[in-house]
Amino acid sequence: MTFTKMNNMDNNIHSRSCVMIINFNKKESALIKNICGFIGIRDCIFLDKTNGNSLIKDILEGNISSDCEDGLNSKSIVFNNVPSVKINSFLDSLKKMRINRPLTAIVTETTVEWTLNNLIYNLMEERKSLSTGKEFNHKKN
Repeated sequence: MTFTKMNNMDNNIHSRSCVMIINFNKKESALIKNICGFIGIRDCIFLDKTNGNSLIKDILEGNISSDCEDGLNSKSIVFNNVPSVKINSFLDSLKKMRINRPLTAIVTETTVEWTLNNLIYNLMEERKSLSTGKEFNHKKN
């Protein structure tokens, strides 16, 4: 597992500037969409566990499949082509509104080729690794 400061990342893997909001209920999704609007992110993609087989690059292109029967339920937020200052503002807003921090990621050259399920699985394992202090290596599709 490697960590890179967001300010040092090239988060312009795909030209679409958006946030993927995954596995939130309607009330939570509306609140998160409002936070996005406050910080200037207008494009929100709402996904759930039925979209788990979709590749991240396909989701960004609008080609979302809903045929996954064993999708992961973890609440997640994935940013694509969003400046780090906006991501930090978003995360600060979540904290101010007392919303438990979901799994979060930025689309990278590697993850753009992953399925949504694989991305969420790796985020879950990263969080577990950080809390236990054990090393973790990402699993690819």
